[in-house]
Amino acid sequence: MNDHFRLIRHSDRAWHDRFFSFVASIFESGRTFSAWGARGGWVDGYDVFAVVVDDQVVSTVGRQSMRYVINGKERNGYQIGAVATHADHRNRGLARLLMNKVLGELDAPDQPVILFANSSVLDFYPRFGFRRLAQSGFAGHIDVHPTGTLAPSLDLARPTDRAWLADHCARASAIGQGFTARDYYPTMLFHLTRQSRIAFRLDSFGAVMIVQQDGDRLLIEDLLATRPFRLTDALPHVCAQPVRTLKFSFHPEAWWPNAESQAFPLFPDEQTFSVPAGMSQTCTTAAFAGHLV
Repeated sequence: MNDHFRLIRHSDRAWHDRFFSFVASIFESGRTFSAWGARGGWVDGYDVFAVVVDDQVVSTVGRQSMRYVINGKERNGYQIGAVATHADHRNRGLARLLMNKVLGELDAPDQPVILFANSSVLDFYPRFGFRRLAQSGFAGHIDVHPTGTLAPSLDLARPTDRAWLADHCARASAIGQGFTARDYYPTMLFHLTRQSRIAFRLDSFGAVMIVQQDGDRLLIEDLLATRPFRLTDALPHVCAQPVRTLKFSFHPEAWWPNAESQAFPLFPDEQTFSVPAGMSQTCTTAAFAGHLV
């Protein structure tokens, strides 16, 4: 069997479709990768560590460069995802080989790395020094009514809207100081491609707000702001009906200081892991910053 390691980068276009076909055969949401690539999501900073057999991808670990903010300090790190092995090549230690290679090429021994894992592999990642983080969200109470006309929303099927969002994301400040990220457009694009969400463009506030509304509950999944503003002033522009309860997929320390911490999981089917051990015990990073491709 002719198997060897291959690093698939943004520039290796001939290998992108092979990777996309592989993940589509493994994951229910695997076809998202191809759509994400077609929208220009695969840029420098996303690499796939792969084992190839007879020019076919059989095992992968994806690595996305990230800019984290941890306890008020910016740090370069990574998110890991697309950890998979074809059924015909399992029990050969290929995932272990690739994980060791990814972690062996960190820029520094204490560089922060996070990943999300489903329940079937919770015992796998601690072997590499990862530890599980608790997921939590925040909630607050409010009485807000819509203005009558919603703010315009971005259409990510349009290249101009994607380019605008990428530029805005690069200019936006970190959403908090405890444990979050900034300038994570490729990761955000992946999840907006995977699960359609409304991304409101609030030009008068210098912000983009990604929300879901369920009755009188409004979940703010992410908030990208280039300057501070009063959240209560913006909310009437993003709700279609009156709101009584706000939920946040991030720690709204600067936006809603009195929000109550709640143990509702951001991603119910997945657990968060991090390495090294010095990182925060609780994952309160924004949904699109905290998730990974």
